[in-house]
Amino acid sequence: PSAHCTEMLCLSARHWALRLPHQLTLTSCLLLPSLALLSSGTSASVQAAQSEDKSRDLKRPGPRIAIIGSGVAAASAAYFLRDKFGSNCRMDIVTDESSATLVGGRLGVANFDGRKFESGGSIIHDKNLYMRHFADVLGLSRLYHGEETRLAVFNGRDTVLDTSDWYLVKMVQLLHRYGLAAFVQLRKFVSGMMEDFGRVYARQNAGQAYTNVLGLLSAMSDSFPAMATETIEKLLESSGFSSEFINELVAGAMRNNYGQNVSIHGFVGAVSLAGAEGGLWSVRGGNRLIVANLLSRLAQSQQADEAESGKVRLLLNSRVTQIAKDREGWTVTSTDASRSTVVEQYDQVILTVPPSQHFNIEIKDVKVPRVDYQTTVATFVKGRLNHDWLGLRSRQSEYSVLTGTPASPLDFNSIGYQHDVDKNPSDNVYKVFSQRVLTAEQVNQLFTNVESTHSVSWLAYPLYRRGLSINASFVLADGLYHTSPIELAASAMEMSAIAGRNAALLAFNDWTGKAAELTDPSGGGQPKPADQVLVQRDEL
Repeated sequence: PSAHCTEMLCLSARHWALRLPHQLTLTSCLLLPSLALLSSGTSASVQAAQSEDKSRDLKRPGPRIAIIGSGVAAASAAYFLRDKFGSNCRMDIVTDESSATLVGGRLGVANFDGRKFESGGSIIHDKNLYMRHFADVLGLSRLYHGEETRLAVFNGRDTVLDTSDWYLVKMVQLLHRYGLAAFVQLRKFVSGMMEDFGRVYARQNAGQAYTNVLGLLSAMSDSFPAMATETIEKLLESSGFSSEFINELVAGAMRNNYGQNVSIHGFVGAVSLAGAEGGLWSVRGGNRLIVANLLSRLAQSQQADEAESGKVRLLLNSRVTQIAKDREGWTVTSTDASRSTVVEQYDQVILTVPPSQHFNIEIKDVKVPRVDYQTTVATFVKGRLNHDWLGLRSRQSEYSVLTGTPASPLDFNSIGYQHDVDKNPSDNVYKVFSQRVLTAEQVNQLFTNVESTHSVSWLAYPLYRRGLSINASFVLADGLYHTSPIELAASAMEMSAIAGRNAALLAFNDWTGKAAELTDPSGGGQPKPADQVLVQRDEL
């Protein structure tokens, strides 16, 4: 799970111009945005270096651990468990996916018009240290995105912004409408948040784990929990941003990234704006390859003579129905492809499945707080934009269309011209984000000469409605951990990777008796010196 779809407003570091990548996507991603949340100074603190002795902290034989799910959080948890325990741990990654090539949670690829397009989390930032490292350690190619389309903002009645194809003209248009101060303030706002957020990497490198979301956010900055109690609209208003800037560009980013408006809480709203320094990329062949290849490599990394206790298994076609505590630890009951019941025994369980409307795992004597998730529909359309209805000036240019705070109800959130997963330009293929499946009439209102359509619908991220509490625990019971509560703060690929590592650290600290020393529910204290904990490429 936890993919998170992201699209970000990118402000050039050298020019005060607003940029959007050519693919309007939702995420961090899992936003899902993928988030630009690392300060430049933190990347050196997390290095790909082999631990001297993977099992040096173990007081007893390693545990048998089940990881339920097969998205970013699951892959991250498995990766960092392998690092902490070495071969002294047996892991099962349990998923209902039918093939190792299909794992990825909310990262997905749509086959359309003879090509493959990102249908889930589409954009990753260069300063998303974990996602970048996973791609690099797996030898995956990064494809960088630049300014390849015109930007338009449509409010349901009028197109309030329609930029030029020419970069300098576009810059003048943006400055004329919103003023230089807005972009200076945006960079200051985002850079401060990025610097604070980067603290989590040093803390996790030192083995620090957090039992709840508030503790994790507080470890980054004392201001982050407070941001989650205010709307992004109020937060930006109090920082001096104009109503035009908020209701057009910011609202457009919120509707594109999370399918919601500027009433979402301030932390997730700030995350949605965190790509203000560019450096956006995707993986050649699709971002899902990060998860699929990481899990497959971990499962294949066992030596032929390695003990049974060190095995990593990817259990496909396994739908988990029940998790229950017993004297030996935890039993996980599932049904396999033949609909036979399978019961396995584990010492610890890491649950990475979001507690959405579709959550149907029974956990005996444990209450999992349910969260309403936002339905997102990505509709791929092969056709031509209806320039007249949208009020667009150029009929020759490719467009990215945001919808700011609507002056009248709209059936869609954004439209983006598409490149395929290898970054080849498409033949008039666009992706439309909406809350519901678009009717043929609605598609024909937005496009002319429609040749074909294809829709992908999923529960992408929480509904960040007013009053949503982020005070949720990562620990459901002794030995039972849950990564999804981090999405209450913000749903994004990098956030899921952080949650996966946090779960691995919780499990390791509990098993080795280090919980009192290295598990901090409050988030206070200074981080210990960073260990070099990432797994080397040759180990995979």
